[in-house]
Order: sequence, then structure tokens, then C-alpha cells
Amino acid sequence: MWIVIIVLIVVCLLLVLRLKTQQTEMSKYRSSDKKKSAFIKALAREIRTPLHSVSGLAEIISKDDLYLSKEEKKNISSQIKYNANLISTLLDEVSIYSEDGSTGHQLKDERFSPNRICQRCIDANLSQVKEGVRILFRHEIGDEVFVSADQHIVELVLNKLVHCACKFTEKGEVILGCTRDETRRLITFFVEDTGGGIPVERRSALFNWSENMEGAMDEETEFDLTIAQRLASKIDGLLRWDYTYTKGTRMEFTLPVR
Repeated sequence: MWIVIIVLIVVCLLLVLRLKTQQTEMSKYRSSDKKKSAFIKALAREIRTPLHSVSGLAEIISKDDLYLSKEEKKNISSQIKYNANLISTLLDEVSIYSEDGSTGHQLKDERFSPNRICQRCIDANLSQVKEGVRILFRHEIGDEVFVSADQHIVELVLNKLVHCACKFTEKGEVILGCTRDETRRLITFFVEDTGGGIPVERRSALFNWSENMEGAMDEETEFDLTIAQRLASKIDGLLRWDYTYTKGTRMEFTLPVR
């Protein structure tokens, strides 16, 4: 009789353990599905901005009575190309959640001016600056300096940093610039702002949007920073928050260059 009772108890314990295991697995699946759904939603929001830009540019050049100079045509062509590349790169980020081993964006080794790319990012974000806020370029290296890296990825990362800085700066300044180390093997782009800074509880989760969706200080911003971090790592770069900066927020993007 006791043996039967013991066997029944053991069987019940095994069933309970199995049920808990299944519940844990189901919870993981639900969490994974939730992350994928949130990622797709955030990606759709990201893609909508460059699509609207392309649509607006198409409307401009379709006007019959419009005359454009060579420089204006060049600028419009450059903007369309940039937005198309932005959409392409964002779609490549889907590979992060796929299982086919896709590497996404094919890296390029391009020669470019760091100062010029900083100025382009400032020009691209002028419309994001709030009234009473200035967006400035801090000139710290010579205009004769050129470096080699994937220019498209660099520009995407910088645009995301500048966009986030403009979003949270109500007064004061947003400053973009770059410096080189003594060996000239590293270049550091930086974006400083005089905003409210990063809340203490969000600092450790700043670049881990997919793991911390529930408590995000701003889902769109943390999604931007997470994508920026992934893009930076593709070209062996490092994106970091400078905790010693006390006037607001300072983000640094360091990468090896030639």
C-alpha cells in the first residue's frame, strides 16, 4: 500500500515538474513572439520616415514648371540615394531575428572626410531641432583629414545619435564633432546635448531594447540606440555613453580607420 502511495507521489511530482517546464517553454515562445512583433512595429516606424522623404522629393521634381540647377539636382539625387540606402540597411536588420545566417548589408571600404560627414548629419537633422536649441559642429580635426571605413554605416549611426539628442534637448545646444587619437588609428565621433540626461534606471539597458521593452524610457529612442550599436559593431566600432559628462548626454562612436 505504501509503495503504491510513494509511486503515485513520485508520478505527481514528475507531472508537476514537466508542467512547469512546458509553462517555461511557452513563456519563452510568447516572449520571443512579442519581441519579434515589437521589432517589426518599430522597424515599420523607422522605414516610414525615409519613405515620406522620398515621396516628398518625388513630388518636387514632378512639377512641370520647376527649374532645377545642377547643384539642386545633385542634392536631390543624394537625398534619394541616402534614404534608399537607409531603407535597405534597416531591412537588413531583419536578419538579426532570422535563422538563415544572412549577413545583411555588405560592408564597403570607402574614403571620406569626417568633418564633411558630420556637417551632412547636421544638415539632415535641422528640421528636428526644437525652437531655442542650436545644433553646432565642433571643428577639432583638419579638413584635409580623410579616413577609410563604411561611410554609409557611419552616417546612419551618427544620424541616429543626432536625432535622439535633438529629441530630448528642450534648450541649449546639440554639438556634433570628431577627434583622433595620438596613433591616428582610431576616430571618435561624439554627440553632446544639454538635455535632461539618461535616467539612472535606464543606463544599463540603453543598448538592449529587445531585452528591456517593458521598461523602456522611450521605445523609439532605445530601438534607435540598439540598432545604432548593432550597426557600429558591424564595422568593429564601439558606441558608448560617456558617464562623466554632466551637462546633459554625450554619446561617443569610436571606430578603427586608416
